[in-house]
Amino acid sequence: MDYRTVGIFAHIDSGKTTLTERILFEAGKISAVGSIEDGTTESDTLKEEIERGISIRTTFHSIQWKTTFGEYCLQIVDTPGHIDFKNQITDILPAIQIAIVILEGGSPVQSQARLVIEELRANSIPIVFFINKLDRFRDDYLDSLISLEEILGKAPEVLFEENKEKPGEWVYYLESENSFPLSVHENLIKWSDELLLSQWNDPESNTKWNMIGLSQGTRDNFIFPVYGGSAKTGQGVKELLNLISWIHPKEKKSDSNLSQYTLFRRVHPQYERYAIVFGEKEINLPFLLKEGKREARIQQAYREENGEWLEISQVPQGMLYYIRETRELDTTPGNYLSPVDSGKKRELGDIMSVSPFSVTIEPESEGDKPDWLKALSNLSWEDPGYHFEEDPDTGQIHLWGRGELHIEIGLRRIQENSQKKIQTGSINIARFERLKKMASKVALEHRAFEDSKSSGTLIAVLEDTADFSKQIAFEVSLPEEVKNSIETAFFESTLFGFYGREVIGLRLVVLGFEFPGKDKEHLPSLLKVAIHSGMKDLFRENTILVGPLTEIEVSVDTTQLGVVLSELNRRSAKIHSVDEERAGKSRLKAKASAENLLGFSGSLRNMTKGIGISWERTAFTSEFYAVLKE
Repeated sequence: MDYRTVGIFAHIDSGKTTLTERILFEAGKISAVGSIEDGTTESDTLKEEIERGISIRTTFHSIQWKTTFGEYCLQIVDTPGHIDFKNQITDILPAIQIAIVILEGGSPVQSQARLVIEELRANSIPIVFFINKLDRFRDDYLDSLISLEEILGKAPEVLFEENKEKPGEWVYYLESENSFPLSVHENLIKWSDELLLSQWNDPESNTKWNMIGLSQGTRDNFIFPVYGGSAKTGQGVKELLNLISWIHPKEKKSDSNLSQYTLFRRVHPQYERYAIVFGEKEINLPFLLKEGKREARIQQAYREENGEWLEISQVPQGMLYYIRETRELDTTPGNYLSPVDSGKKRELGDIMSVSPFSVTIEPESEGDKPDWLKALSNLSWEDPGYHFEEDPDTGQIHLWGRGELHIEIGLRRIQENSQKKIQTGSINIARFERLKKMASKVALEHRAFEDSKSSGTLIAVLEDTADFSKQIAFEVSLPEEVKNSIETAFFESTLFGFYGREVIGLRLVVLGFEFPGKDKEHLPSLLKVAIHSGMKDLFRENTILVGPLTEIEVSVDTTQLGVVLSELNRRSAKIHSVDEERAGKSRLKAKASAENLLGFSGSLRNMTKGIGISWERTAFTSEFYAVLKE
């Protein structure tokens, strides 16, 4: 059996889950197509997914698909569309062999789809585009093709057209070799000199050179095929499955012992914690993993059939399979299975860089805390974008997440199956101080006890860095005790700047140090005082207050545009563009500090009576941040 891992990607509300549902139906896996509105789909089963109508978790489904040229096991991976769950997309990419990117008919390529296309191309994954909702917009997909050409830097290859004899129906070229227009036939070959020469030397052959060019060219990212249809009605879905079966998948060539890759993790009521793993190469169980001097063994693996787990003794190449949690194996999503590294620790700075949003949680009863900690542990096990810690001084629990929606959904998920109550504070967003562009040379000294004791004199330069790091460099050799005092004082001083926040993006370069004269005693503790005092003076009016920045894209009825623009203006957002789209819709793009946009999605739903859709991308990097105060 030829296994193919196929990822389905799109902007929110473009039809990923609907397409997955229709694929399962066409393959005979389900007897009726479920509805997102009714909460009856195979992919979106969480209460939050059903209520919100969006995918929160990555899911996969295996189907058997038979074509005229072979039989395949297609492992369909349905991904979330909201940016807060982007890590679930990037984590799975190394295991994806073919990608389906859904575009919405009647509109240009939308933001999340753009980001996904860039990620897929960076990972050299073959891409097939499917223009959805043509049952509503018929042949209105020119805008999609124009913006797609701009993104790709070349024209995509449209492999379908409307049936001239039956308007509203479509002809798919792959289904009949005679339906290929001459220009398309030539495009599928001319990317390869070898194919051109082969066709030239074999004009009477029955070899379908265009079909070979389509398969190999898509695999090598020279060809980007486009199909279209309707996930809702099923038009073009069978043809799409035939197309992705024909295309050569991205090849996985791993000679490493670490060839089993974790896509995502889940918690099952019966089987408890488990991971979904991609077998990059065939293995027989039990299988010993080795990484340096560390070793771990995969003892058991399973496949799912009709809701039951069946143990397997062999994992074929390309198969997705289940393993239960084990202390010996590191199953972090987005990484190859490896023996656990006990020395691995996640720093607070790393947490903030990916999870700048946080909320404080307090159980109503202290006796309930173990249950909540377990629920949070399971949540962060499934989605490492969450992180939580218990404050040893206050007993409060702090939960970090990737965005407002991410935090909100995380809290709802841990509460939905519990009768016990917790109190939650308002969502907080990370704030830091960043050193302005500067380089200041200082001589720091502190004396005490009527000048009889001294820190010595430190000569140093404080300067900004190009990123958010904090660094210290020594250009002179110093005694270890003095060096330790300087390092300790520097990092302690950066914890509170002019605005009372941690200071980032700075470097202290130590140029020299002079011990006090013979009439004065040197005290390392006074050196710390000198540095604390000097740094505090340098921070005064030389730092800016910064925080995460949010890019927002809003789709609303044109009649509601004014009230939405007014709300964004009230939140000090900078409007970048307003474009009119199909059927009386408008799309606007803006930027604002993340804290100014807290609660905007809820306000949008109220203002537009549930019609408005927003997409937010929040990040906090040295290139992408908001200045809150200068």
